[in-house]
Amino acid sequence: MSISAQHQNRERFDAIAAGWDDNPTRRALATGVAEAIAAAVPLQADWQALEYGCGTGLVGAALAPKLAGLLACDVSPGMLAVLEQKAHAAGLDHLHTRVLDLTSEVPPAERFELIFSSMTMHHIPDVTALVRTFHSMLKPRGWLALADLDTEDGSFHGGDAVGVMHQGFDRAALQADLRAAGFSETHARTAHTVAKTAADGRVNHYPVFLITARA
Repeated sequence: MSISAQHQNRERFDAIAAGWDDNPTRRALATGVAEAIAAAVPLQADWQALEYGCGTGLVGAALAPKLAGLLACDVSPGMLAVLEQKAHAAGLDHLHTRVLDLTSEVPPAERFELIFSSMTMHHIPDVTALVRTFHSMLKPRGWLALADLDTEDGSFHGGDAVGVMHQGFDRAALQADLRAAGFSETHARTAHTVAKTAADGRVNHYPVFLITARA
C-alpha cells in the first residue's frame, strides 16, 4: 500500500471511529466472528495473542477474557482510542493497544500463541507477504485465525470505497497461500453472513469465512 493510500485509510477510519460500534450489523458480524474463533481455536488462559486490524475491538474485547494478554493493533489511532476507553471501562487491564502497519513496519519482537484478524485482509495489497509475516510472529504450533469476505462483486463496499484492495477472497486460494507460507492444518468455515439492502431494495447476502491454521 502506498504512503498516500495508508494515509487515506488511516484518515477514513479515524473519522468514523467514534460511531463505529453504533452499527448493529457490524456488531453482529463481530459477535459471529468472535464466537467462530472461540469454537475453532482451543483458547488458553496463559496465551498471549495479537489482533491485527482490531478497529474498536469488537472481536478482541470478546476474546480477551479468555487470554492472558492481548495486543490489539491497528493503523488508526482514532479506533484504538475508542478501544482503550472500552477496555478501561471493562477492566481489561491485560489488553494493550499499538498503532501498527505490518505492510510497512517491522513486526513486534514478541511471539504469540494466537494471531487473529477480522475484515482486515481485504485492505491489504500483498496478502501473501502479510501471512508470511504472521507466520514469523507466531510461536511454534501457534494459531492463525483470519475472517473476511468470500469473493464478491464489489457491492459490499461500493465502487468508491477507499482502501479496499480485494473484493473478498477465494477460500481455497487463501488456504494455499497459508500453506505456502509454512502453515498447516488449514480449515475454512462460514463464521457469519452479512445482509445488506441495495439501492434497488434487494437484500444481498455476503458470507464471511473464518480460516484457521497452525504455524
